Amino acid sequence: MPLPSPLPASPAAQRAQTGPAARPEQRRAKGGRALGRIEVHENLDSVDSAWKELEDLCPASVYQTRRWLAPWMETLGGACNAIPMLVVAYGKSDMPVAFLPLAVVAYDRIKIAGFLGGRDSNANCGLFRPGVSFSRGDLESIFRAAALKARQRPDVFTLSHQPESWEGLRNPLLAIPHLPSASAGHCTRLASDPAAYVRSKLSPDSHKKLLKKRRRLEKDFGPLCHVKASGKAEALRVLDAFFAQKLARFRQQGIESDFSHPSTKAFLERASASETGEPVLELHALIAGDRIVATYGGALHRGRFHAMINSFDSSPAVAKTSPGDLLLLAMLEDMCAAGIESFDLGVGEARYKDVWCELTEPLFETLVPVTAKGRAFALAESARLRVKRQVKQSPWLWSLAQQLRTRL
Repeated sequence: MPLPSPLPASPAAQRAQTGPAARPEQRRAKGGRALGRIEVHENLDSVDSAWKELEDLCPASVYQTRRWLAPWMETLGGACNAIPMLVVAYGKSDMPVAFLPLAVVAYDRIKIAGFLGGRDSNANCGLFRPGVSFSRGDLESIFRAAALKARQRPDVFTLSHQPESWEGLRNPLLAIPHLPSASAGHCTRLASDPAAYVRSKLSPDSHKKLLKKRRRLEKDFGPLCHVKASGKAEALRVLDAFFAQKLARFRQQGIESDFSHPSTKAFLERASASETGEPVLELHALIAGDRIVATYGGALHRGRFHAMINSFDSSPAVAKTSPGDLLLLAMLEDMCAAGIESFDLGVGEARYKDVWCELTEPLFETLVPVTAKGRAFALAESARLRVKRQVKQSPWLWSLAQQLRTRL
């Protein structure tokens, strides 16, 4: 799909002041509907009221909530020098109608604005008030004004991993030229009867094999127990096992990982070890005897559990019993019994996702250049995204790419 040309600044926009205190402006969309003022803030507290209002009303995943993004910004976001670019658009009645939780990161000579959460988010959405219609002109007006008012003015907006629809509503950003993402999201609807749900996913033979592996694991290492971490000490114990298992697995595969960066550990600790209230990140572990053999971490939001991290003990004696599959099975059964509506296994291809997830959720990428430099970047990035999608959609090419990565 063709990319848009750099957005021209309107005369009013050219006179706009930068920063969050810029004066209100009226911007009329192509369809004739006027937007009210558009604000850009860097401080999360300064948009708290509008953010909370739209978070409660709009289709959103946990990745758009303040409880997830605040610890991310203070750890991982800070480590990559991301500068928040929190865009609030108001209607003529001065009611917030859209909120884009973005950040600007400078790479060499170009500044790129993207969703807060970066690669750690599996589903990025703007918060658009239901019942308000946004034309392409409206959206381009928001991006144009935001780019001009930001203290760190971006050259291009790169908005990745956006679902085409969420909670039954179409994503307004589909109105802007976009590209399909290389991979889709994967989700399964849970049922109230855990046994019936498992029967619908696993053949009798597959279920029997898993139960046999469970018995083998118990025989070799002791009684099995699925636990959800409660309290800071238990959360840190599960995280220690996660990092040890994950990094050992990556070393086996010859893969460099961001999990070795201190900011990653700081984020997961902040998100899962809250001193007050319920932490945003739930940590689950499968324990055999006194040994943690698998972990899972994720967040529950509006009846949907978003799986984010997982690991398993890759020592041969443990790995052959499929501890990760056993933990996932235990979690799915427990969440069915608890009345959770759906379980999201995130973006990317994996055998276990094919087993459990009957829903494939298409994602798309939006590239909105606002300068000539941004236009050049967007052209190169769109070509890269097309190649990446072609590789990932071809089993042969994807297998070859994984082999080359391991060898290198």
